[in-house]
Amino acid sequence: MKHRILVSVGTGTAWLEIDADTAEAAELQAARRGARVLRVESGHDVALKSPVRYSQTVFLQEALTLLRAGLNVVEVLETLHRKESNPGFRDVLARMLARLREGASFSAAMADEAELFPPVLVAGVAASETAGGLAATLERYLEYDARIGQIKRKVTASAIYPLLLLIVGGGVILFLVAYVVPKFSAILDGSGRQVGVGTRVLLRCGQFINEYPWALVLALAAMVAGGAWLILHSQGRAVLLRAAARVPVLSDILCALGLSRFYRTLSLLLDSGIPLLPALDMVRGVLNPLQAAEVSAAMLRLRSGQMLSESLAGTSMVPPIAESLLRVGERSGALAAMSDKLADFLDADLDRKVETFSRLFEPLLMTLIGVVIGAIVVLMYAPIFDLVGNVG
Repeated sequence: MKHRILVSVGTGTAWLEIDADTAEAAELQAARRGARVLRVESGHDVALKSPVRYSQTVFLQEALTLLRAGLNVVEVLETLHRKESNPGFRDVLARMLARLREGASFSAAMADEAELFPPVLVAGVAASETAGGLAATLERYLEYDARIGQIKRKVTASAIYPLLLLIVGGGVILFLVAYVVPKFSAILDGSGRQVGVGTRVLLRCGQFINEYPWALVLALAAMVAGGAWLILHSQGRAVLLRAAARVPVLSDILCALGLSRFYRTLSLLLDSGIPLLPALDMVRGVLNPLQAAEVSAAMLRLRSGQMLSESLAGTSMVPPIAESLLRVGERSGALAAMSDKLADFLDADLDRKVETFSRLFEPLLMTLIGVVIGAIVVLMYAPIFDLVGNVG
């Protein structure tokens, strides 16, 4: 029987699939691999589970409102469980309620549902349970999530128009090559005249598509599947990010985006009462591999007694204004507030870079598509004009 094992991986979690006769045997296999097992689900249990559809923002906002109204955590979850319409998330709330009634903390109940609640949120809730102020922690996280979401929407919106240009331009080019060019081919074949190399290559491309349409369908399907893999799969996104990091302008945007998330997340964790080293350890999860490695090296210097500004000095994690702000925050004991201000500065810088990229890339892309279409038209009509001129 197939079992799904939720295990702890660094600062996050991951699912393993293991074939074993019993849940105990599957858990033993996972433990032998050195994994810390958090939950075991048998194949039967997985099949019976309803799909979970919920909005993290709505859930946290409702929980925050009820907490502000004076309800405790158990009463909050009971209220949300009664009103929940999605069977999958209703089951999640039921499991969390059961854990709370067994004596577990709210953060532990959330950690058991790691596929729904990110480690940053769980860590903030855990810190608030020690220092108090769960409602304030949820409010800070909602503000943090809104700002991160706003940045993602800006970056995504800037990529939509170039993508539409590529799709429309590619469709026009494909129509010309697959449909219009073969029509001209019949005219040119009837004239018996020789054509240039460019026109001959264009005609052969059109003839090939007409003779083997299945090849075009397969190529388009492969492109769609490849695009979906790059966007939806974690490994595909990693490949896409590595490729984008090699483009000068895009690499600056990705670096600014990573720095903004780094300082925004660090501010949230420090403000929630989490010590600096554990906060940095968790923040590494939102960074690309290069930035994560730089933070790991900075953590080693921090453990040797250096300050954060000194530990990060000389790395890509410290833009020009960052070092002075971090030093002010360290001297005044307001490192969380300074990290938040630095994130605001980086957000403004990111907006400028995204706007500059859009203003430069979109006209260049339109020009490139226009040149390709114009070249196809010229290659098609040049022999016709030559033929008409000779007849005249």
